[in-house]
Amino acid sequence: MKTLKFKGTEVSLSFDSYQNKGSQAVLMNTVPASELYGVITVNLGSLLQTDRLAFVDENNLPGIGAWLRKNKIASPLGYKERSGFCQYELYNFHRIA
Repeated sequence: MKTLKFKGTEVSLSFDSYQNKGSQAVLMNTVPASELYGVITVNLGSLLQTDRLAFVDENNLPGIGAWLRKNKIASPLGYKERSGFCQYELYNFHRIA
């Protein structure tokens, strides 16, 4: 698994799926402890969510969108969806090893 640095912490990503609808969930784990650092995506129950498209949680992980783009992990699609007071942008994830 490829390791990267996010805000000074060594991390790796794991790809899973949400229980309802099976849309993609992206988790960030610390290295080498493999503890959950954060969940990059949110499940909004949208029909746009797939095994490659997911809404990114910039609210709980500030700067994650720029980090995903910089590391060529995901690309924004220019579409945002609101849930409560928060807005989430849809990204296309490129699987990395």
